[in-house]
Amino acid sequence: MKKLFLLLASGIILAACGGPAQEQQQAEETIHDHAIRVLVENPMDYEGKTVRFEGILDHMCRHSGDKMRVAQMDDSEFSIQILLGDYMNQFNTDMEGSMLSVVGTMHTEVMNMEELEAHDHDHGCESTEAAVAMMEEHGIDPSIRPYVKLKGFEVR
Repeated sequence: MKKLFLLLASGIILAACGGPAQEQQQAEETIHDHAIRVLVENPMDYEGKTVRFEGILDHMCRHSGDKMRVAQMDDSEFSIQILLGDYMNQFNTDMEGSMLSVVGTMHTEVMNMEELEAHDHDHGCESTEAAVAMMEEHGIDPSIRPYVKLKGFEVR
């Protein structure tokens, strides 16, 4: 009887640990594959989100070595800048042309903020989304630069 009670108690504890909260957390951590073209054409849809994609290491920065460009495999017209951060020492120019699988956080930067500031010095934009909305109000076409902060990679 004592063994049955311990077995039952263990089962209840395991069931509680693997319940809906754990399933929800796993669902939130799911990372979907994207084409670089999709990320570049719709950067605001992925702002702050973790993305995964494959591509060809097209260019390594020869000055600082802290960034690279990865091009879409089937259409090199589409590429995205990757900020290497802590992974900087794991890349070099000899790797150009290598196929990579990349995981990172998508970010955007509005490149023509001076146009908005010419219309509204005190625009107070704290995010890319706010800046884009304010630019649209003033009839300014925002120039958005997408980039990814590297979280992980695999050379294929």
